[in-house]
Amino acid sequence: MTPSDHKPRVVMLVGNFVDGDSRVQKEARYAAAAGWDTYLVGRSPSGRREEYALGGATVVRAAETMTATRYRASHPHRRGFRGLVAYRSAELSRTRHQRQRLRQRDLGADRELLARRVADGAGALEVLGTRLVLGLRVLSVRLRGRWVAVRKGAFDRNYAAAAGGGPSSALERLLVRRGSEAAAWAAQPRLADFEDSFGRMADELAPDVLHANDAEMLGVAVRAAVRARAAGRRVAVVYDSHEYTAGDIRPEDVTWAPVITAQEAKYIPMADAVVTAVDNFADKLVEHHGLAVRPTVVRNMPEAATFSVPGGRGPGVRGRLGLGPEATLLVYPGSVTPIRGLDTAVRALPQLPEAHLALLVGSRAGHVAELAELAARLGVAERFHVLDYVPVEELTDFIASATAGVDTLRRIPTQELTITTKYWSYIGARLPVVVSDVKAAGELTRRLRNGEVFEVDDADGLATAVRKVAAERERYAAVYTDEMLAAHSWEGQVPALLEVYERVSGLRPEPGGAGGAGDDRGEDDGESDGGGGGRVPASRPDPAEAAESGARG
Repeated sequence: MTPSDHKPRVVMLVGNFVDGDSRVQKEARYAAAAGWDTYLVGRSPSGRREEYALGGATVVRAAETMTATRYRASHPHRRGFRGLVAYRSAELSRTRHQRQRLRQRDLGADRELLARRVADGAGALEVLGTRLVLGLRVLSVRLRGRWVAVRKGAFDRNYAAAAGGGPSSALERLLVRRGSEAAAWAAQPRLADFEDSFGRMADELAPDVLHANDAEMLGVAVRAAVRARAAGRRVAVVYDSHEYTAGDIRPEDVTWAPVITAQEAKYIPMADAVVTAVDNFADKLVEHHGLAVRPTVVRNMPEAATFSVPGGRGPGVRGRLGLGPEATLLVYPGSVTPIRGLDTAVRALPQLPEAHLALLVGSRAGHVAELAELAARLGVAERFHVLDYVPVEELTDFIASATAGVDTLRRIPTQELTITTKYWSYIGARLPVVVSDVKAAGELTRRLRNGEVFEVDDADGLATAVRKVAAERERYAAVYTDEMLAAHSWEGQVPALLEVYERVSGLRPEPGGAGGAGDDRGEDDGESDGGGGGRVPASRPDPAEAAESGARG
């Protein structure tokens, strides 16, 4: 390695709001502590550029308009017969409906005018002619109103179908599977939006290493590196695969997996190194893309400083809910979507009259609200609890007072292969686990003997597993020795990532900066919504000055 005349810079790109992503936050803080000039670039909930400090790193929330995404949302595909009559956009539909309301209301003014003419003594022929014209206009307005209603109704059904079933036509899905870039960018318009906002930040910050988190950022990073080389600067690209893209099946968005898998296949040969969060994912990347070097595995384990003692150091989640030690408390921190299978846990509650289920989430809308409605229908609403995310450095101690941690994943390829972030957090909290029998999590639980496994989607089986764990909680928790926890810490993972940075860049920074437990928030299982914003940007140097000082050869 050769020393640099400048402090080497790493820029990390992630397509979320940063706050809910514990992995990227730890990566940024520890890179800064190792001496890297570190920027973590994420999305901005306000749409405006925001900056704040995270340990020794700087978080930049990129200004973004999401133009392509907004356009796509307001111009759904015109499907089937209704596509022949539906308005082509939300704006046109609203405009035509607005004009029709004006026509209908204006008829009242026309009738009033006719009545005044009669009152003023207008002749019989004039009144007859005016009434005939008014009658024809009424008929025209009514017929046009029916046509507007038909077209608006067709558009509304198209819009609903696009929002609920994947915004794409059969032709577009075919083009996506055949590798069409235009179809891919149309089907997943945020790829175009991210290029606009994140690509601009990658150019401005002029890094030595670009760390692309997930495949949606891989193309952005590769294209930025190509532009840098054309300008005479070398930028190394590190691709960090958080998911098994080919297996990331999303029923609500049928083009996601084929689009993002094609993007990964195209750009991964141009990455200087590949990192992933799960051993199984590393094997799949080699299998799918013929990689000559197996990706470096950096598991998203909690920091040792956050490990708890049995039962926690404080009242934690049990105290927050006002529950006594006799209550069975199941806890789940992280992303909540239908494919996570949490309805199985809710459906098990009627069989567990002493049990409570607590979700720690970034938003109470969407599927969380649907689960609350399910709990109410089942008569268990008073034992179904929704709490806000807590800072990651507090998470393991907060959940340690629970009886068990649950992970109810359903069977899709990526979930069969993954160990979620929350599972590692359960270990750090010394919590027994109750998990579905997806391949990786089921096998690990049976090997560690730290909990029970139930069949996917089997509420009866989950209830049985909970009763077993609750009856012998101490036995399951006894496997969590200090030595075992030390082997499952972030501190044991991050050196491999830092070695990748040094290897691909040829640069070795001088250690320094702030590390350790910082300001992280939330859980990251690949789908986390981050819990939104709310931070006050920290004072920073002028961005143009920072870009100029970062423009190194």
